[in-house]
Amino acid sequence: MPAQTPPYSPRVPTMLHRIFVLFAFAIIAPLPSSLPAIEPTADAAMEESALDEGHSFHGEAFNEGPRQAAVLVPGLAKIQFPTSTKSDQAQQFFEQGVALLHAFAYLEAERSFRQSLKHDPELAIAYWGMAMANASNPKRARGMIDKAKPLVSQHADQREKLYIDALDHYLPTFDENAPKDDAEAKSKRAARFISDMEKILYDFPDDIEAKAFLVLRIWLGDREGVKLTSRFAVDALMSEIFAIDPMHPAHHYRIHLWDPAHAELGLDSAAKCGPSMPGVAHMWHMPGHIYSKLNRYADAAWQQEASARVDHAHMMRARLMPDQIHNFAHNNEWLIRNLLFVGRVNDAIEQGQNLVSLPQHPKYNSMDKKGSYKHGRERLLQTYSEYGLWGRLINESNGNLLPPIANMDAHEEWLAWVAVAHFQTGNASEGARTLRSLQRRRLALEGTLLDLADEAAKETDASAKDADVATPEDAADAKQKRTPDEVRKHLEKLRRLIARAAAAAAAHRKDAKSVKEFAKKANLDNLIQAQFLADAGDLKSALEIAQQEVKKRQGQVRPQAILVDLLWRNGDHEEAKKQFETLRALACDADLDTPLLQRVSVVATALNMEEDWRIKREPANDLGERPALDSLGPFRWQPYDAPAWEAMSADGTPWSAGQFSGRPRLVVFYLGFGCLHCMEQLHAFAPKLEAFREAGIEVVAISTENVETLASGIAAFDEQISIPLFADGDQTAFKSFRCWDDFEGQPLHGTFLIDAQDRVRWQDIGFEPFMDPDFLLEESKRLLKLKDN
Repeated sequence: MPAQTPPYSPRVPTMLHRIFVLFAFAIIAPLPSSLPAIEPTADAAMEESALDEGHSFHGEAFNEGPRQAAVLVPGLAKIQFPTSTKSDQAQQFFEQGVALLHAFAYLEAERSFRQSLKHDPELAIAYWGMAMANASNPKRARGMIDKAKPLVSQHADQREKLYIDALDHYLPTFDENAPKDDAEAKSKRAARFISDMEKILYDFPDDIEAKAFLVLRIWLGDREGVKLTSRFAVDALMSEIFAIDPMHPAHHYRIHLWDPAHAELGLDSAAKCGPSMPGVAHMWHMPGHIYSKLNRYADAAWQQEASARVDHAHMMRARLMPDQIHNFAHNNEWLIRNLLFVGRVNDAIEQGQNLVSLPQHPKYNSMDKKGSYKHGRERLLQTYSEYGLWGRLINESNGNLLPPIANMDAHEEWLAWVAVAHFQTGNASEGARTLRSLQRRRLALEGTLLDLADEAAKETDASAKDADVATPEDAADAKQKRTPDEVRKHLEKLRRLIARAAAAAAAHRKDAKSVKEFAKKANLDNLIQAQFLADAGDLKSALEIAQQEVKKRQGQVRPQAILVDLLWRNGDHEEAKKQFETLRALACDADLDTPLLQRVSVVATALNMEEDWRIKREPANDLGERPALDSLGPFRWQPYDAPAWEAMSADGTPWSAGQFSGRPRLVVFYLGFGCLHCMEQLHAFAPKLEAFREAGIEVVAISTENVETLASGIAAFDEQISIPLFADGDQTAFKSFRCWDDFEGQPLHGTFLIDAQDRVRWQDIGFEPFMDPDFLLEESKRLLKLKDN
C-alpha cells in the first residue's frame, strides 16, 4: 500500500461544460511541434488547432500506424535506392524502410519512412513508402500517396515520380462519385500497376528495386485477376536481381513464386531468405513454406521457431503487443502444427499455452479474429486430442488456459472435445453429461429454426401493410436476429460435434459399428477414428485406415507411431518391427513421454534397444547459414518492465510508480480536461472503479496538464468520480511510456495494465482513448490469473 491515500478525482462535467472546455482549449492550447510536408496556410493552421487531441495534423490516414521514432537496426538487407534527399539520415531510414517492405514488415517499414520524413519533410518518395507499407489498407495508402503528389514537381526526380505515379494509378480514389471498385476495376488497376513498374525499367534498366517490386506486383496481380502465365519468366527476372545482389531480400518473393507448385525450385532461396535479413522474423518464416511442402517438417519447424524468437525479441524491445505484428499468430500456429508432425509435443504445448496467455485486444486478438488467442486455443485442443493427452485436456479445461468462453462456436468445439476426453479416460457418466449439453443445444437450435419459419410466414402476410412504417429500431432488431441459413449452418456443425462425442462413447462401450457411423457424420480425423476403432475391438479396420494415412502423411511421426502400435496390438510383430525402424528416424526429435510413443516402446524392448530408441538426425546440406536459436530471441513472449514515473497530485503532493509496486494497477494517460474523448473515457471507467479494486487492481490517471491546470479543472467540475488524477506537466511520463508522437511532438492516449511485478501485461496507445472498461476488466482478471507469460 502507498504511504498516502491517492488524491480525490475531478467531478464529471456536464455536457455544456464539456463543450465549453473543449472549445476553450482548442483556442488557447499551443500546437505541438510537427513536421508537416507543406507549410500550413492560415486556414490550415486553424483547422489543425481544431483537431481532436491525439489526432495527426496530416489527416486521418496518419492517425493509425506507428507514431514513435524509428531507429537504425542491425540485421537488415543493404538496399540501394537513390532519392532526391540531401539528408543522409533521411536516406538511411528510407532505404531501411524499403528493405522492410521486401520482408512484409509493414509496421516497421512505415515507422522508418515516417522517420525519413522527420529528417526531410519534403521527401515525396517517403510518402510513397508509407503507402506501400499499407498494402492491406488501401484507404490509408490513398491518404499517404495524396500527400506525395503536391511535392512531386519540386521534390522528386523523374525516377521517384514514376514510382509515385504507379502507386497513384493503382490505388482507388474512395470518391463517393467514383464508379464502384469491383473485381474488374481492381484487375485493370493491377494490370496497369505492372505496366507502370515496367515503365520504370525502360528508363532505368539497372534499377534492381524496380525489378523486385515488379516481381511482387506480378505475383500479387495473379490474386487480383491478372493471370501469372509463366513462373519461369518471373524467376528469370529475379535471377537478374541476384546476379547483382546474391542476398537481396527478393528471395522472399521467389519462395512465394514456387510455393504453390514445384516447391523444390525454391530451395536455394529457402536457404538464403533468413540470412538475407536476419533481423526480420518473416524472412525466417518463409522458408518453412518450402520445407513443409517437401515434407521436411523438422526444417520447417526450425524456420518457424526462428521467426517466433525474432518476433518475440523485437516486440519486447519495441514494446509492442504480439498481435500488432504482421503474421505473428499465423507463424506461431504453423510452428505448432509442424512441431506436432515431428512429435515435439511438449514444445507444441508450451507454444500453445503462450499464445492463449498473450494479451487480447478487441481490435486484433480475440476469438472473433484470427489472432493469437484463437489459434492458441485451437492448437492446444489439437495437440491434446491428436496425442491422446485426454487427462491434461480435462485438467486445463478446469483451469485458466482452456476455460469455457463466450464465443459460441469455440465453446461448442471445446465441449465436444471435453466429452471425448471423459469417454477416453473411462469417465462415461461425465462424458454422457457433457454430450447431453450439446444435444440440448441442438434441440434449442431446431426450435429456433421452427420459430424463424413461423416469423417469416407472419412477416410475409404483414409486409404490405407495414412496409411504410418501419423504424430504425426495427432495423437494429433485424441485425441481431440470425437468418435461417445461419441457424442451419450452426446446426449442421453442432451435429458433427455431437457425432464426434458419440463416436468416443461408442468406442468406450466397444461398439465398432457405431464408431464408423458417427465418425463419418463427424468428419472425424482419420487417425483418431482408427484409434477409436481399435479401442472398440476392430483392429482390422483401424489398421486399414492407419496404413492409408501413413501414405498420405509422409514424414510425420504420429501416423507412423499409430501404425506400429496397431500392428503390435494385432499380433503382426514382424511388420511392427519393420515399421518401427522407419519411426525411429522420423521420431528423432520426438518426445518419448507422450502416451502414443510410450505405447510403441514395447517394440523397442522386444528389439533389445535402449530406452531412447530414436535415431539422431543429420542436418541437410542445403540449409544455408543457421544461427543458434537462442541468439535470435526467447522461445516465449514476455511482458516488458514498466517504466518508472513521477507525477503530482492537484494539491502538489509528489507521487511515483514505486508507491504502487507490489500490486496490479491500471494506469490511464489522458490529454487533459480539454480533451472531450478523455473525459468520456474517465466517465466510462469511473463506474467500474470498485470492480477493478475488488479484482485487486488500483486505477490511476495521469494528465498532460501541470498542477495548476489540473487543480483548476477539478475545481470547475461538479460531479464526483473517484479515479485519482496526477499531473505530468512536462509529459516525461507520457514519453517514457511511449504515449507520444515523436514525429509531430504531441501526446497520445494510453491505457496500461501493470502487474505486481511491475510488468506491462496489456496496453493500448493511440489517437483515441480505449473506451471498453468491461472488456479490460475481464481481460485484466484473466491475465493476472495466469502464472506467467
